[in-house]
Amino acid sequence: MEEPVEEFSVVIIGAGSGGLTAADFAAHLGAKTALVEANRLGGDCTWTGCVPSKALIKVAKVAHTVRHAADYGIEGVPDPASVKADMKQVHDRVHAIINKVYEQESPEVWEKRGVRVFMGKAEFIDDHQLRIHSSDGAGDVVIRGDRFVVCTGARPSVPPVIAESGVDFHTYETIFNVTELPPSLLVIGGGPIGCELGQAFARFGSRVTILSRRILAKEDDDARAVMARVFAEEGIEHISAHVSKVENTESGQIKVTADDGSEIVVDSLLVAAGRAPVVESLNLPAARVEFSADGIDTNQYLQTSRKHIYAAGDCAGSEQFTHYAGWQAFMAVRNFILPSHSRGKSHIVPRCTFTDPEVASVGMTEKEFTDTYGAKGRVFKWPLSKIDRAVTEGEETAGFYKIMFTPDNKLRGACFVCQRAGELVNEIALCMANDIKVPDLGKAMHNYPSFGVGLQQMCADVAVEGLLTGLTGRIVNWLKRT
Repeated sequence: MEEPVEEFSVVIIGAGSGGLTAADFAAHLGAKTALVEANRLGGDCTWTGCVPSKALIKVAKVAHTVRHAADYGIEGVPDPASVKADMKQVHDRVHAIINKVYEQESPEVWEKRGVRVFMGKAEFIDDHQLRIHSSDGAGDVVIRGDRFVVCTGARPSVPPVIAESGVDFHTYETIFNVTELPPSLLVIGGGPIGCELGQAFARFGSRVTILSRRILAKEDDDARAVMARVFAEEGIEHISAHVSKVENTESGQIKVTADDGSEIVVDSLLVAAGRAPVVESLNLPAARVEFSADGIDTNQYLQTSRKHIYAAGDCAGSEQFTHYAGWQAFMAVRNFILPSHSRGKSHIVPRCTFTDPEVASVGMTEKEFTDTYGAKGRVFKWPLSKIDRAVTEGEETAGFYKIMFTPDNKLRGACFVCQRAGELVNEIALCMANDIKVPDLGKAMHNYPSFGVGLQQMCADVAVEGLLTGLTGRIVNWLKRT
């Protein structure tokens, strides 16, 4: 048996959003902490996910705004059809932003914070020892840990019909390396990644088609209807089907056949068909940790079948969001270092698809809400034409605010389709987590004219309606008659 070179109170496997959060919290609490990463610190979020995609989306929004500058009275803009993206410059800008974010996440930064960083692939020898296959060629290292947090994330899921086709394709791991704009792009998958990147490339000048049974399938029906209309207006074609065959053509293009018989010939293919947990290489059976194709099995406190080994984020079959992974990792460390246990799983998980307009939601969709509460539940919806800030931005035609609440005014869900939807939904999540009722939100002063004050005014309407139909309303009506 190899002797461990070093022993740690906490060993964190994976340095994405979850792993970095866990390492930071554990080190702050004084635990001797090791952080093991097979690739690059920062994970998907920094290198191939949140950071580059939002940088790309910003450039696409600029291109779209320039194309429509005349709508705002700006003269001297060339023919809108001539507005194209220089993808080499876009690439350089995106990667400069990635590197700027990484400056705060490098191994040197973490070593200064008191975290020992090991670069290499990790595998369990037993439930307390870990072998690290060093990525710098220095050989294997064995370390021992009292507690472990597994935060290995997920990777792109590619359907076999595409993976085995011999056709070149992109995933979110490679699309940000593109330096030439594809004349045409087919996106396989209509989830957040597919919709965000599909709209961005359409605004750059590509002819974009999305192949998916539904777009944003997990979202509210009204939200999906708005985005379907927006995409159609921007020239993005949606084919409601699944891929059945992929092949190269003699002209060097890619031909995709859908299960409805549709045939699409394009220059480039982006697969955005979901993500799969990264767990196979960890040798989890050696640690007696139970797992499946959905990820590592955990209890409500994020403990695995070995109580001193925790798992958080995408690898644990959780909601696949950066913020949820970070929150779970924080809760895992809290649970094994501090005396009281807290639940590491929540149904209050805000999410946002950063299309234009943004689509954000938390809690139940309207269908889930009405199926649960029936006629007793309340659904309150405002069009953007009632939100002054949306009107001033000239975007009052595409979107809405929607909240769902019980007869005693407890929020159970919300959906926003508008600019800053990702900010608005956080306020609802805060209310849901702290049992703040709709009238309470309506009484909280917000600055005008913001998108937030529209939410406050909407909730104030609910409060006034409640007053007028309750005892206060009956008193007012009696006074009117006297």
